[in-house]
Amino acid sequence: MQGSLKLVFAVAIAGCASVDAPEPEVDLSADLGEQETGLRWITLGADALETAQLAMDERQGGRVLAPVQLAANAVILAYDAADLPALSELMHVRHNRCGGFIVHDSLADAQLSLRAARDAVDTLAVSYTLNNAAAVNGMLATLQVTRIAKMITDLSAYRNRYYTSTYGTQSSDFIFNQWKAIAAGRTDIIVERFTHTWAQKSIILTIPGSTLASEVVIMGGHQDSIASGGATAIAPGADDDASGIATLTEVLRAMIAKNYRPQRTIKLMAYAAEEVGLRGSAAIASNFQSRGVNVVGVVQFDMTNYKGSTKDIWLMQDYTNAAQNTFLQNLITTYVGATYGVDSCGYGCSDHASWHSRGYAASMPFESAMSQYNPNIHTSNDRISVSGNSATHALKFARLGVAYAAELAKGTIQ
Repeated sequence: MQGSLKLVFAVAIAGCASVDAPEPEVDLSADLGEQETGLRWITLGADALETAQLAMDERQGGRVLAPVQLAANAVILAYDAADLPALSELMHVRHNRCGGFIVHDSLADAQLSLRAARDAVDTLAVSYTLNNAAAVNGMLATLQVTRIAKMITDLSAYRNRYYTSTYGTQSSDFIFNQWKAIAAGRTDIIVERFTHTWAQKSIILTIPGSTLASEVVIMGGHQDSIASGGATAIAPGADDDASGIATLTEVLRAMIAKNYRPQRTIKLMAYAAEEVGLRGSAAIASNFQSRGVNVVGVVQFDMTNYKGSTKDIWLMQDYTNAAQNTFLQNLITTYVGATYGVDSCGYGCSDHASWHSRGYAASMPFESAMSQYNPNIHTSNDRISVSGNSATHALKFARLGVAYAAELAKGTIQ
């Protein structure tokens, strides 16, 4: 829907291998990184404009925040990076959104994102067929709930995984080394770091496709965690989102265990800096679009281990692709052995929105209805003990991840 409004600025803002588990990080004398400052452009839901003002007031009260551009349900703002942590926390408290906004490095990029989100159509990105049961079932048989729980525990042992902190870089290195170790027997698999302008790096693992290698399937989750206090906070983030990274890691183990060879290229991504504006995924999606990468599907695992609702898996309907969501429903019914529901999460609630805003088919299966998700996230209490020290719920998402990979990327196991 066109119809933007230009306004005057009223704010002046310049296999089964593994690596050793981490020891808990508690030394506050460590270098915690520098707080970001400076002009950024953000897009967020128009219903959260007052929240953005309140977050800015915490540090620089008295300034009046005015939109740069308005659309029907979203807004572009000029914002100081120093105010992003406060905005993230208030978006969680006031709107039940993790993230809830997207950060852009330029006004042009923010405008592009706003137009793409508005104009996205729910077309079929590919032909969503279910005809690869042998590969799916073979990998399903290798999944282990105890390994998912261990990965959640290992990641939540860090004091936090904040995107500018030393802990955030250490935990990023841990994921990199873990994925490298699991894939060590496969010389065709590449694990690499995607460098950002902040300390924490995103991690990308690539399994090259065979006959359809130019078509890319992306499976992601975010690695960072947040709580009040930023780089010094105790933010174990067991559910948000160590559970998503652990789910992806178990999917990877299953693919390696069965020597899975996809027809389409598969990329697993552990995004940095999701909690402060989907920044890692936004940078990668922008990079992929500028290079003309043919992404045919994206799935996001953000919080998978807290069963807050009677139904098991909830598919978010906003900022996602309807055709691919139907595909996921069919996968759940056919392979997962779980129940599902549908809900909406609000503007930019996780990294799938970065891909959706650039026109890619994205989906977000979630642990519960949005009104019933884990109440401990963004606090020091987000620990696996809240889920009974088990990853039983996350196992359902690992099953969905295996089915998504094998039925979208196709290919064979050996």
